[in-house]
Amino acid sequence: MKKEGIPFDGFGSVLEMLRRSDSAFREKILRNIRGRDPHLAQRLEHGLRSSAARQEEDSRAKLERSQRAAHTRQYGN
Repeated sequence: MKKEGIPFDGFGSVLEMLRRSDSAFREKILRNIRGRDPHLAQRLEHGLRSSAARQEEDSRAKLERSQRAAHTRQYGN
């Protein structure tokens, strides 16, 4: 029997919650998870590092684009 419904990504939801939480709360949650399931804690930490690196790359790209645009605007003056 096929279940129908809204697909739910629990792992992704937890990553998003940890990303948005403050560092003390994030560490408390990860410490508790690490005590019960070290492999899951490791996967979450890896996911957090990957998303942080991706966000940093996006931020750098946005900064470079805005700097190029500013230089382009000033070039004609």
